[in-house]
Amino acid sequence: TEAVQGFWLKPFGLARAGALCANSNRFARACVFAGMAETKERRMITEAELAKHSKEDDAWICIHDLIIALPKDFLEEHPGGPDVITCLAGKDVTTDFEDIAHSDSARDCSSKYIIGYKEGAEEEAKTKLVPKNAELSKGGGGLGPLLPTILVAIIAVVAYFIFGKK
Repeated sequence: TEAVQGFWLKPFGLARAGALCANSNRFARACVFAGMAETKERRMITEAELAKHSKEDDAWICIHDLIIALPKDFLEEHPGGPDVITCLAGKDVTTDFEDIAHSDSARDCSSKYIIGYKEGAEEEAKTKLVPKNAELSKGGGGLGPLLPTILVAIIAVVAYFIFGKK
């Protein structure tokens, strides 16, 4: 279905948005149509205002200092179901969003619903989108994943020289 959607939407420049969720065509279409919506200027939104929008028919969430207003049709078509989002509506859900390891397509779809930025956010929040997975993993790298292996190897070598020589 992803290839078919890409074929039909490609002439309109929406192939990437059309391939948002191969398991849910309606969800993908909802995201495509959201992308066609008129872009509004973002505004600063306080945590108190965010907290007021915590119902299924009026659900706002905050992801990476971006305030996202999710319409009811989005919630109904969300692959995890509406309850997954509505139980967190009105809050900063960055950690929950990242714990699920959303795809870049889901991040693109979420970016289409940005209405503002959290009070106290950096200047870049006025124009940024929900970050892609590659953007979040920048700067990590290094020896982090190899550190336990290196430590075990060092301990083994030290133990060999201490206990191995007699």
